[in-house]
Amino acid sequence: MSEPKARTARALSRQPSRLVLALTFVVSVALVAWGGYALYGNIMSPVPVLAGERELPRARAFSLPDLDGKTCTLAQFLGDKPILLEFMDLACPHCLEMAPILTRLHAVYGTRVQFLTVAFESRNDRRRVRQFAEHHKHPWLYLMGNMDVGRAYRVEGVPSFFLIGPDGRIREFLEGSTSYEVLSHALEAALGGP
Repeated sequence: MSEPKARTARALSRQPSRLVLALTFVVSVALVAWGGYALYGNIMSPVPVLAGERELPRARAFSLPDLDGKTCTLAQFLGDKPILLEFMDLACPHCLEMAPILTRLHAVYGTRVQFLTVAFESRNDRRRVRQFAEHHKHPWLYLMGNMDVGRAYRVEGVPSFFLIGPDGRIREFLEGSTSYEVLSHALEAALGGP
């Protein structure tokens, strides 16, 4: 073998083959995807947490647009009746599971409890959020969420529910998929029932 060809052969043998590069890329992507899935699964897993188990601040003030772009604040809902504040994301399967449960709860408690949903949507697409609310027959107000309100409420996973008294104090916090019975019990307690 001539010297230039031998040098080229040695140089090529020291470089990773295309197959090795492709396999490295595929494994890297798979690890990143698995890590994201593990994180998503952790964040989204249903873990009810009672307010007494975690120090919760007074409900934080916020100013968010509704689905028509009109700015709404938490203060405009305080004073009259308890608020069931839901944080949800259209991409969250647990949030989708909760939609019919919330429909049932609203049918029973809608005149005595103010329902309010803060929706996170990756493209900030109000139309998609409106379609979701209409599909599930949710007549209450949906607001478009952002990172600031998520941080203010220390939302670590969705769905998250904050039961806020008329005085603005958080009475209970629940995170993850929650049964009708658990939410109903929390609402009854907020209303002074059993």
